[in-house]
Amino acid sequence: MIYAILILSVLAGILATLKLKLGEPRRVKLVTAFTGAYLMSLTCLHLLPEVFAGKTGNAALSLGAFILLGFFLQVVLDNFSGGIEHGHEHHHHHQSGAPIAVMVGLCLHAFLEAMPLGHAHGSQLLVAIAVHKFPVSIVLFSMLLHNGNAKRTAYICLLIFGLMAPVGAAIGSLPALEQYTSQLLAVVIGIFMHVATTILFESSEDHQYNLQKGAAIALGAGIAALGVLLPLHSHAH
Repeated sequence: MIYAILILSVLAGILATLKLKLGEPRRVKLVTAFTGAYLMSLTCLHLLPEVFAGKTGNAALSLGAFILLGFFLQVVLDNFSGGIEHGHEHHHHHQSGAPIAVMVGLCLHAFLEAMPLGHAHGSQLLVAIAVHKFPVSIVLFSMLLHNGNAKRTAYICLLIFGLMAPVGAAIGSLPALEQYTSQLLAVVIGIFMHVATTILFESSEDHQYNLQKGAAIALGAGIAALGVLLPLHSHAH
């Protein structure tokens, strides 16, 4: 089920690009604004409390270091991917063929963020990754088509990208890595924090949010909050 959801999120991105024209810059900015708010809300309300639950002293300090590691690792990956993770699309009409650096950055990103899925409890992280992969797939697919790549090349690149998260989840589920689930989750939190904050800062134009982006941000944060708070409320009763 985990693998199917991860792959379906990429397929949904392809279909949304072809059928709904969500690859258009204005529309993809709204989708990424929603995603950024969703990731930030879920990280603060669910992932951070989960990873630090029962941790004090050096254990908590160590997890904080892994969060920083994830944050700055994403800074490095951005230099390869060009920031596609947070909605940047780069057009080079005279350049064909698969963009190797972009694919390396995106595939490492997808691999790393899925590793805790094997042993992490709950479905919130899975939903967050699926929500995040959707606009990334849209931007990547749109970029490949606009740069003059044949659809076959674009589909192969999306296939490779789509498989990286399931591979990461499969490797992360190995029994030998179970004891490092908290550290892996902390790295993912750092990655999410970088992606989310970058999206939200870049969603402003001249330091002012327009109404549509504001609504997308509020919707993303609200849905994530409801997804966390409603199960807590039901458990309380």
